[in-house]
Amino acid sequence: MQEEFFSVVHSLPVNVIPVESGHLPSLEELEAEMPEPFRIASAISTIDIGTSRLLRSQAGEHLQELIEIINQQSRKIDLIMGYVLAAQDHVEHRFHTVRFGAGELHYLFPPEGHGPSPQPGQLKRLKIFLRDEASAVYCYGRVKAVTPGQHGLHVVLEYARIREEDRELLVRASLHVQSRQLKQRAADRYRHP
Repeated sequence: MQEEFFSVVHSLPVNVIPVESGHLPSLEELEAEMPEPFRIASAISTIDIGTSRLLRSQAGEHLQELIEIINQQSRKIDLIMGYVLAAQDHVEHRFHTVRFGAGELHYLFPPEGHGPSPQPGQLKRLKIFLRDEASAVYCYGRVKAVTPGQHGLHVVLEYARIREEDRELLVRASLHVQSRQLKQRAADRYRHP
């Protein structure tokens, strides 16, 4: 049984690369083929989470300056990581999500210029770029559904092979997006009662 995860409407750049062989790699094979920048981004994200938890548990007024210094250093690393990951984004495979979450993503396949349309059951290699998180996910997805839309085909991919730490990163990223959207809605309601 497929585990259910919530998803959010949000546009992210994603590389969707056809897998000609149809071979779904094992987790070990996925780890071996994963480009190094994705591995580094994942490790940095894990370290950041641990650091945030530690700082929250130790937070006191005397630690505020230290927390700010650590946050500034983290932002510098995020900028560098964003630059490194941008080199992994290949325009010939770039699409944009319509919705994403930790269980699946939906993207728009334009009517022209990207080769044959995706078909249900096809395997795809994915590079999901989480710019707000200064991170990215490398995984495999299987086409679950393809439906016509106003601006092209609406393609739903469920993750077929993904590392658990990357799934957790997608959970956090979707929660961050949802939080920003809720804050924006509240601000809009406040401005326009």
